[in-house]
Amino acid sequence: MSSSPENRSSYEFGEFRIDRLDRVLTRDSQLVPLTPKVFDLLLLLIENHGHVVGKDRLMSEVWPDTFVEEGNLTQNISVLRKTLGEKHYIQTIPRRGYRFVGDIRPVDSGTESVVIHERTRSRIVIKEGPTLEPVASSAGLLPIARPTFWSRRKVFLLGVTVFAIVIAGIVWKSSRKPEPVIPARPQIRTIAVLPFKPLSNEGREEYLELGIADALIARLSSIRQLLVRPTSSVRKYADTSYDPIVVGRELKTDAVIDGNIQRLGDRVRINVQLIRISDGSVLWGYHCDDACTDLFMAQDSISANVAHALTLTLTDVEGQALTKRYTNNPEAYQLYLKGRFFWNKRTEDGIQKGIEYFQLAIQKDPTYALAYVGLADCYAILQGYSSGPSKEFYPKAEAAARKALALDDTLAEAHASLAFCFWAYDWNLTESEKEFKRTIELNPNYATVHQWYGNSVLSILGRFDEAIAEGKQAQELDPVSLVINMDLGDTFIYARQYDKAIEQLQKTLEMDSNWYSARLGLGLAYESKGSFPEAIAEYQKATQLDDDPYALAYLGHAYGASGDRESASKALDQLKEISKRRTVSPFSFALVYAGLGQNEQAVEWLEKSYQDRAFADVGYIKVDPRFDSLRADARFAQLMRKLGFTS
Repeated sequence: MSSSPENRSSYEFGEFRIDRLDRVLTRDSQLVPLTPKVFDLLLLLIENHGHVVGKDRLMSEVWPDTFVEEGNLTQNISVLRKTLGEKHYIQTIPRRGYRFVGDIRPVDSGTESVVIHERTRSRIVIKEGPTLEPVASSAGLLPIARPTFWSRRKVFLLGVTVFAIVIAGIVWKSSRKPEPVIPARPQIRTIAVLPFKPLSNEGREEYLELGIADALIARLSSIRQLLVRPTSSVRKYADTSYDPIVVGRELKTDAVIDGNIQRLGDRVRINVQLIRISDGSVLWGYHCDDACTDLFMAQDSISANVAHALTLTLTDVEGQALTKRYTNNPEAYQLYLKGRFFWNKRTEDGIQKGIEYFQLAIQKDPTYALAYVGLADCYAILQGYSSGPSKEFYPKAEAAARKALALDDTLAEAHASLAFCFWAYDWNLTESEKEFKRTIELNPNYATVHQWYGNSVLSILGRFDEAIAEGKQAQELDPVSLVINMDLGDTFIYARQYDKAIEQLQKTLEMDSNWYSARLGLGLAYESKGSFPEAIAEYQKATQLDDDPYALAYLGHAYGASGDRESASKALDQLKEISKRRTVSPFSFALVYAGLGQNEQAVEWLEKSYQDRAFADVGYIKVDPRFDSLRADARFAQLMRKLGFTS
């Protein structure tokens, strides 16, 4: 016969012992770390040893007042089984629940260990002895008793007894095994919102899967205590059957938000889990069934509950930003999500479609500030994906960014887009830096703005310590971003720290060996160091990976600078032939002429690049080592003055 669960302080099974009061599990007196929910699950199963505990009961008692799906329970049962090892303590009862089948040895509160513990805390009470004779005393002092022979003997015996008890307590305490120390759970500081997966392929709308993730990323990024991986880092997991734990480790995060979504007519089903990467435990779950028709409310609930589950204390501004809605028009919001979906494809066709959807969203709601930000983002990066001139895109990007800020001056992304336009098209470095700083003030965890600010304005002005610091900050916020890692390598080149540049760009290529831009960067680092064979090898790989004329121009310059004029001239002829079919930047021709030592032609083509407002190219001539041979040229010095580098 055993006592009721309430009278049991602990249970033993196999080599394990679970303490209900101290909430710890030990194996052979060594602490076994468990999350609170996994501990509650184990204790509930043990207290119902031999009986089937239904899934509904487990979920309602372990996650009271919380909407969770059955996957939460399954995940935690899996973690518990792995923790308990090979022995099959937990039995699955199909379609019903689970049963604990191990041999339980209850340890009741009346055991010896508890009694000893209580004795060490007991008081010794001495009965009153014979009346003591008072000694004359001065005012304010208590009378002092004169001890008799028998009282002295009692005191002596009492002292011996107390001494024996103290010694016994010390011996007992030293013989006990040390209490297990419960390690504090590491605080969750970094998180990734993964692309939502479809519950089924029926009625699937792909834009919702990445669009909802993108929207949650934007909301959670407003919390300064939390580093949220940007959409650019997670979009590669769209349309993949990923393991959220593996992805979390790849993205170097403490936790991930993993979800499913399905739209059926005007209704939507959403399941979301917040998963800790270190142990796979589910910290919070959310379920919105077929009755859910409001995506706005679903996002509000998810954002607020994630912050609550992470025990984050939010400022008033952060709390408002977490549930802020930029439109109340569902149609405009759907169009905005589609725009972001296509923008994230990073192709010319995708960006053009993104522009169309953002414009449609603005037609539905002319006050939709985020839609203007999306439009600005599209125009700002379109030149890098098309052959059109910069004057065709940047003015539109600037106009859209200004409109967004007129509607809401607190939009960090709009300030970043405006800063980019000031640098890449207006060549106003003062205003560009001002907007970059304003962006960082509004959202210090925005990785891209640190990247842009460091690799553009700060590098161009030769403020390399600041530029490298910004690049490293961007890298910390988004460690798996190829472009952020590459730009940091480029910054090292401009700072003439070539060995660090080579190391950084090699690490970038370890993430993606087929990224031709990083090949160009690594080649430039080798060339700047004087290692021409290695540089030419990297440039040749880049030309095989992409037919971008820039790659051919880099190669042509290296040929010329290394003394291979014949190969350099062939590269120049190829560029001229390509220019008959597609746009080739004047900067590309300037590079090859500079490599050949034909300074007059090089400066002439740099001047054309300046006239075309291609400042993303010509703006770097102050720090680009490939133009060191031109610095004594009078016309080159004049171009430097036009750019504001010299007076």
